[in-house]
Amino acid sequence: MDGDSRPDSRPVFDLASADRVLVCDGAMGTMLHSAGVPLGRSLSELNLAKPHLVRDLHAAYLRAGADIVQTNTFDANRWRLGRAGLQDFVAEINIAGARLAREAVQESRPAALVAGSIGPVMSAAAPRIPYRDRAPILREQVVVLANWVDLIILETFGDTESLAQAVTVALAECDLPVIAQLTFDEEGRTLGGEEPREAAAELARLNVAAIGANCTVGPAVLQDVVAELAAGSALPVSVQPNAGVPHRLGRQLSYARNTEYFADAARRFVASGAAVVGGCCGTTPAHIRAVARSVKELRPSRPVTTGTRLPLRRPVVAAVSARQAAESPTAWPHEGRFIVVAGLRAPRGQNISQFIAHASGLVAAGANLLAVTGQETSAARVSPVAAAAVLRERASADVVITMDAAGRSLAGLQADLLGGHALGVQTVVCRSGTPWVAGDYPEPYSPGEVDSVRLVAALDGLNEGADWRGVATPYRTRFVIGARVHTAAADTSHELARSRAKADAGAHFLVTDPIHDVDAARRLLVELRDHGVELPVLAVFAPFGEARSITRPMHEVPGTAPASSVAASSATSRAEPADPVSVVLASMARLRELIAGVIIHTPGEPDDRMTNLVTELSTARQAS
Repeated sequence: MDGDSRPDSRPVFDLASADRVLVCDGAMGTMLHSAGVPLGRSLSELNLAKPHLVRDLHAAYLRAGADIVQTNTFDANRWRLGRAGLQDFVAEINIAGARLAREAVQESRPAALVAGSIGPVMSAAAPRIPYRDRAPILREQVVVLANWVDLIILETFGDTESLAQAVTVALAECDLPVIAQLTFDEEGRTLGGEEPREAAAELARLNVAAIGANCTVGPAVLQDVVAELAAGSALPVSVQPNAGVPHRLGRQLSYARNTEYFADAARRFVASGAAVVGGCCGTTPAHIRAVARSVKELRPSRPVTTGTRLPLRRPVVAAVSARQAAESPTAWPHEGRFIVVAGLRAPRGQNISQFIAHASGLVAAGANLLAVTGQETSAARVSPVAAAAVLRERASADVVITMDAAGRSLAGLQADLLGGHALGVQTVVCRSGTPWVAGDYPEPYSPGEVDSVRLVAALDGLNEGADWRGVATPYRTRFVIGARVHTAAADTSHELARSRAKADAGAHFLVTDPIHDVDAARRLLVELRDHGVELPVLAVFAPFGEARSITRPMHEVPGTAPASSVAASSATSRAEPADPVSVVLASMARLRELIAGVIIHTPGEPDDRMTNLVTELSTARQAS
């Protein structure tokens, strides 16, 4: 790219007085994927790595009739680029994206406009970032793009709060027109649950050039959304729907080839109030050509006047009440108490009555809490959330559940946990887990695999009023968040770093793996405190298993250190200790100043020794 492609002068962009409908371009990402770019790659990096691909796509849309082309910079902010190690190339990537679009315009259609595309700071696949930390990231991208483009399009924002923040930043940093676009779900609401008309009224206060909708859904859902946006404010409306729903074919995504349907939808969008019509995921130059032909003779359906400009203000997400906002942050609720937790595996089949009776007996013996333990498997077993909800209701005790992230999406995990939260199950231990084995080969992790740190961060986000995508929710949860610490880890430096990451992500307490080597556990817990991780720790004991419960982790679980000579020698007996109660009490005494409680795993079947142990632990707790 030789020379300087910055515009000497910018065309007047005033949608309010436009006498024709403007056509925007279509998808960038899905078109690049169809050209062979892997799904996981940073798309904006291609502005530097494969500029010909990006420039040629802009040119194809311009030849198809697009009046506006958007720069390939949707994901080009510092936070998202950091996931690809490109956080120091924000300026280069954004300028390259703008220059490629400008060159395509100069070569193909000089009267067309270049819009700087800016997406939300976060993506669904990235860790959550607090609201207060997003403005500087947005500002950096706006400042870079502003000298190179004719207008700014803020697109695919999931709620008015985050979009209004981006608008406020953009208007403060440049004098360009700003189009503000939300994304809506299948029910015609923003991802934050807001109605289109309400969102339009909020955004109308922010002096934007237009408001609109893009991505997530196809034309059918957005027909009503456009009409509601037009009814909710006097601003021009833009719309860029997806081609429809994606279909995955291996590592590729495909969409319906529906250009005529799309063209007909464009005419109906204009009739509903749209002044700018384009496409998003799955749309192609063929879609835009059909749209351009269909709206060529159309005018915006109603005259629009800018009216009096309203003062800027940050909108309030009304669904989060002032009472919730004033609540103290969720924290470990048992501060100053040593707690005894009885752990039970979720039952197989429908034998719930025995499960409840066993749990009730343990509560009567002195257990403060119950825990649903064990890794989720592909075997037929009641889900941890369902088992915990039943225990809470019928055994009259609060319940801790363990959720494994392996093989699950954050969306699915969030749905399960919100269901449990509604039923009072609010203490969750987040664990990465292992791939499920169904008899032939483990299920592979998905490209957007979830681990315990991301799950902790997602629950912390729900407590702060944001879902796993960073979209504001209509309420705040009160999850008490736990995470695992591997006391028998071979690489203690890595384990300490992971524990630090879990604490930073929002964990309120830690839970050990079943402790068989007390010396190793004590050393790691001391180091944990030395590294500044001072979360309450619940020590786990499984005293009723066979010796293989000690030897199996040593030899079958990657990253587990060899047990000390004492623990190893006990394993050779091939039997559980003669007096499991005494062993646990002695181990607990050695760890007492380092732990906030214990979790005892029950035997496979109800056993009086488990009840006796809970009673002994409860008595010891009261005596101390």
